[in-house]
Amino acid sequence: MSLIPTVYKSSDPGAPLLSGDPGALVALLDLLLVDGYGSGANRKAGMGWTKAFTGTNVRAYRNSVLNGTGYYLRVDDTAQRSALVRGFSAMTDIDTGTDATPSVALKAAGSRWEKSFVASSEGRAWVAVGNEKFFYLFIDTSNAFSSAGSAAMHPHYAGDITSLKPGDRHNFVVSYKGSDTEGSNSIGFSLRAVSTMNTAPTSDATTYLFLARNYQAVPGSMRSSLYFDGQTQTRGIGTDTNMPTYPFPVNNGLLYSPVVVLETNMTPRGYLPGLYAPLHLRPFPEMALLRDVAGFPSGTELLAKGFQADQMTYNQSYCGQVLIDISSEW
Repeated sequence: MSLIPTVYKSSDPGAPLLSGDPGALVALLDLLLVDGYGSGANRKAGMGWTKAFTGTNVRAYRNSVLNGTGYYLRVDDTAQRSALVRGFSAMTDIDTGTDATPSVALKAAGSRWEKSFVASSEGRAWVAVGNEKFFYLFIDTSNAFSSAGSAAMHPHYAGDITSLKPGDRHNFVVSYKGSDTEGSNSIGFSLRAVSTMNTAPTSDATTYLFLARNYQAVPGSMRSSLYFDGQTQTRGIGTDTNMPTYPFPVNNGLLYSPVVVLETNMTPRGYLPGLYAPLHLRPFPEMALLRDVAGFPSGTELLAKGFQADQMTYNQSYCGQVLIDISSEW
């Protein structure tokens, strides 16, 4: 498989259904990460992960051993509405592994990923972008978002971040929605950001993802947060009404920043792969494809993807936007 990411959508021909039923998320991930879907000209291959272990509505997917850490992502999808997710550096069966991310000490059940706000077989729209090392998954968890379309999806992600440490073998992360409770307003925190790089991720309120080990490779997963230049509040990337207007009058173009993954105060570990924060309030139409944006290498294509943070039902004030590089290797 290529390290250049693929874009998948619930509106694709042959795309699988996602709902709030048990097993619906792993059925989707089977196709996104491993098997692919569609036929003929509409065929989309999987991202290049492997399915290492399988149980009833439980999976352990492994990312690339050749190009990545080879970490496993265990997804327990036995319940309705949400699934429990945890990473491991090694596994011997579907229930046993090392380097639990998050650790049991941090989160006894794992990181909760919402798939639907109701226990229903009704379909939910989704968008995924990823490769054999890392993926983003955006889910429209509620019909309350139907009027806003995919701009109000809730974000999840997992895999190897772009590390600042050469040869990093423990830069695997699992996103955190900001709460351990189903249906709480604390959801979508995984694409929020702290206001300064001097803010340690010491509580759920400032934990947006879990990191497998610190940069010194000391065993034990840790809370992590995000930061980007220009952030002044924590509703979510691309939600700040105080940001400059787009296009920015100085260069008649875009202001943007990579999104830093923070281990502790003033200790960036790396970046979310292929993802950029526009320093404007939702500057582009949802799912717009942007080519040759000033400041990026010639030929770069960016996907504008909306999401909602910190609200269970639709609220435009909490709808942000990120730009995802879909033409370069992550």
